[in-house]
Amino acid sequence: MKTSPRFKSRQRFILLLITFAFALYSSYLTFVTSQKYNADKHLTLLASQFTTKHIALLPDETLPLGDVADYYHNFYLYFGPFPSMALMPFVMMFGNNIPQTMLGIGTLIISFFAVYSLTRLFKFRSVDSLWLSVFFVFSTVLLSSSLINISAYQVEALTVPLVLLALREYFLKKRPFLIGIFLGAAILTRLVLVLALVFFLLELAQKRLSLKQFSLLLIPVVAACLLFGAYNQRRFHSFFETGYKYNMTLHTYPLSENLKYGYMSPLHIPANLYSLFLMPPEPVRKDNHGFVLTFPYLKANPWGMAIWYTSPLFLVLLYKFRKNRYTVSAGITILCLAVPLLLYYSIGFAQFGYRYTLDFLPFLFLLTLPSFSGKLSRTDIALIILGIVFNGMYITSLWGDYPMFGIHLQDFRF
Repeated sequence: MKTSPRFKSRQRFILLLITFAFALYSSYLTFVTSQKYNADKHLTLLASQFTTKHIALLPDETLPLGDVADYYHNFYLYFGPFPSMALMPFVMMFGNNIPQTMLGIGTLIISFFAVYSLTRLFKFRSVDSLWLSVFFVFSTVLLSSSLINISAYQVEALTVPLVLLALREYFLKKRPFLIGIFLGAAILTRLVLVLALVFFLLELAQKRLSLKQFSLLLIPVVAACLLFGAYNQRRFHSFFETGYKYNMTLHTYPLSENLKYGYMSPLHIPANLYSLFLMPPEPVRKDNHGFVLTFPYLKANPWGMAIWYTSPLFLVLLYKFRKNRYTVSAGITILCLAVPLLLYYSIGFAQFGYRYTLDFLPFLFLLTLPSFSGKLSRTDIALIILGIVFNGMYITSLWGDYPMFGIHLQDFRF
């Protein structure tokens, strides 16, 4: 007796609910655990300063030193201003004690609905769109970067929903000025996202975007670049200086030795590629002298892990890759965004996965969509579940914590 399509769909939906419940629970444990180890509040403090028309952080003995630029004894963040601008209404209402991880929670929620809407536009069934939304939020580096309260991670994660909203608008209604506003906000968050404009430039070249539409799209983007430049000029007396070279912890950072080979250099490409494609988790050994593994057997490598561990669904690009009309635009944009990351001296540290993937994650997802042919297979769903379980179990192992098992590895520190 054959199983009816409706019964199969109901089974798939029940499995989705169970997976989603696990993802939410493990995310809650990750959020609670990470608060014990990270107490960054740069973005909230800067938002508070913005409300008083100041752009420098107040010198404060409790101010975390990481991600802070010291320029003639004035303290600035070398990030763009948009994350703190987004927090301003909340700071005005509740004061500067609100957790800046509100940005991360908002990032996950907006990304979930943006991916659902985007996949529906690509004719996926509602249940498959939900699966893909759950994947994007809970089985990519977006999850750890959104939940871990490190200012740099919050900033990098925030660009993802902004770019997703720009893509959603492009595929839905093509209102170019609104697309430009989303891109402009992403640029004011992280300057490298100006390269996301390549996607729309290529769409213009393929005549899916008119010159008038592209010109309207450019207006907010150019305005954002000028605003960022003026912000830099006001802080560092240079239109192009973001303040990173004045970072107070630049030369005490674990990878500062790499700087002797150049801030940006082809010599850094192999290490970045290794972290992105090959780096495995670390084993949990029974003692430090032998090599006998003990439960839970693995822990997150703080230098990063290959994308196949955090997001095994992307394996479909290797064994059933298919093209559509947007493949060229998405692929070239990924390359353009990846080049400065691969040349960068740091592969990251104390991270779950290769977090720089966030810069091109929306376009990587867009590149992957045709591989499903509008419908997820059992293998695809199994890969989604595998990624969610891996992330849920192992993100907190960065601190030697496995709250789902009630385990803390006292001998592991990063």
